Amino acid sequence: MLPLIVVEDLISAFKFWNEGIHDGMLYRNDFYVSRCQFALADRAEAYHRATQESNKGFKVCVTVSKTHYTVWVEMRSHLT
Repeated sequence: MLPLIVVEDLISAFKFWNEGIHDGMLYRNDFYVSRCQFALADRAEAYHRATQESNKGFKVCVTVSKTHYTVWVEMRSHLT
């Protein structure tokens, strides 16, 4: 499955605790955890990392802002 690409303004971001504080987000009734963040100049690297996660069978989303890309993995697959 290819990663979703979403404008960051369309997500609901939050922080959560799981053996430390993590960044999470809600998009289309799915919860995601942040895996990594890339500068805008590293677009290819961000998409490559998202594709790697997706190839592992995880549902992946990449958010785009004016300053960076963030790769998110569905929380259920990350926490299990």
